[in-house]
Amino acid sequence: MSNKQPESYWTAVGNIIRERPYGPGGAEIRYGTKHFAPGAKVYIIDWYPGTCDAVTVVGHHRKSHQLMKLVVRVEHLENLRPKVCYSPAVSSIIEEHFEAGDAPYRLTREFAEELCAVLPHWKAEQQRTKTT
Repeated sequence: MSNKQPESYWTAVGNIIRERPYGPGGAEIRYGTKHFAPGAKVYIIDWYPGTCDAVTVVGHHRKSHQLMKLVVRVEHLENLRPKVCYSPAVSSIIEEHFEAGDAPYRLTREFAEELCAVLPHWKAEQQRTKTT
């Protein structure tokens, strides 16, 4: 048995949007996303700065309640804030996502704060693009 302490990482944390328009002209309302319940807490662990529309998150699946890593559109996130993730289960998924030993260098407080500052701009750009 190992006495190794689980790692803790700085991540941006957000919640899945509660309601979102769906279908032609946004005529329908959907709650949450296919995989996450409305208001679900997700840890944002990676992003795609070239595309400016999606991030990699870890959270509890809406039906199985298992932790999973998925790519989510930024427009489906709200209430972004930088936080330290102390969960050993989430930390193990983070470590699997990054190359061996790379997570502590990638997931810093500065990175989490940058995500929280940039992602609302991406979200606004997506919404503006949809209306034009």
